[in-house]
Amino acid sequence: MLKHPLLTLCRTALFSGSLALLGCGTSTVTIESIKHRPGTAVVESCELDSLQQLSLLSEDARAVVSDVVLLCLYIRDDVAAPLAPADAASVQQTVTTLRQRGYHVQLGVQTGEAFSQTPSKLDALLQNNTRRAVLTASIVNQAGLADGIVLAPPTLSTATEPAFRAWIAELSQSLGSRKLSLFAPPSSQSPSDIPGGDAIDLTALQSQLARAYLMTLDLSCCDEAPGPTTSGEWISSVMSFAQQRTPNLAMQFSVPLYGTYFGPQGQRQLSYLEAVGMAGDKQIEVLRNEDGALHYSYQEQSGQRTEVYFDDAHSLLQTLSVVDSSVLPSVGVLYYGVGGEDPALWSTLREKMK
Repeated sequence: MLKHPLLTLCRTALFSGSLALLGCGTSTVTIESIKHRPGTAVVESCELDSLQQLSLLSEDARAVVSDVVLLCLYIRDDVAAPLAPADAASVQQTVTTLRQRGYHVQLGVQTGEAFSQTPSKLDALLQNNTRRAVLTASIVNQAGLADGIVLAPPTLSTATEPAFRAWIAELSQSLGSRKLSLFAPPSSQSPSDIPGGDAIDLTALQSQLARAYLMTLDLSCCDEAPGPTTSGEWISSVMSFAQQRTPNLAMQFSVPLYGTYFGPQGQRQLSYLEAVGMAGDKQIEVLRNEDGALHYSYQEQSGQRTEVYFDDAHSLLQTLSVVDSSVLPSVGVLYYGVGGEDPALWSTLREKMK
């Protein structure tokens, strides 16, 4: 992993609930334009809340994004199905709404397990041919609701790699028409530098997949020191490694539309508006670090330190600009966490993408 850049002296302050930069203009770096890349947005539910609707039903978002992944099918008792209270009818209604705006819609399949949980429930399931067949059939049954399926596996054991490869082949054949895509670990070397990275071999899987999404998120997660959620340099390293190994596989890298709260009780995701509101309530100065990410910290009543890192339209623009220098324009962007972003993001990207 990359070390976190030192904070610069470019500072931000909060006025009337919005960020205003002091002493450094609008940013430390001026971005004239970025490459126009294929865009996919991830919604972590079967239905759109008011903020997600505001984002995805806008003309600005539609100019940047062409595909939406509804991450809403959960594996329970060997079967993938919408998590209650959602059902097939509500999923179909959401898909119809998004299609009417011109989006292609895919359904994401996950177990809902924590990243750190090992072994995962999926490890044992995939090792059993009978259970695996039941899971495959349930996914195929749900696939007709949308345009494709995206698997979002938990951290898998390296020993599961043969079973996972067999499952991908079975599922791809059952779905047909290359409708299967995959959220893949963001490895930048072999053996992988990511937990569970060697359980998913894109070189072996590429002929079965329509697309691989490299999950370049949570750079500072888990046991790492508090820091930004991603980095342009890290994304470039991951994509360079992936393109060398699978040059013919359609790929997208990921950028987070959420920030991270690092507090005494651990860490959690938070939206741009929550991060801004918290800083405003506490009258905390917000700093912008060298790669553009926003950051502030404060002391809890217990005496412990809390740190918050988040992005705005400029920081994400700066990240994409760094990636542009080394990653082919055919490689797309997965925007993860729609509804939690800076409200200015989509109009800014629409203006700058050339």
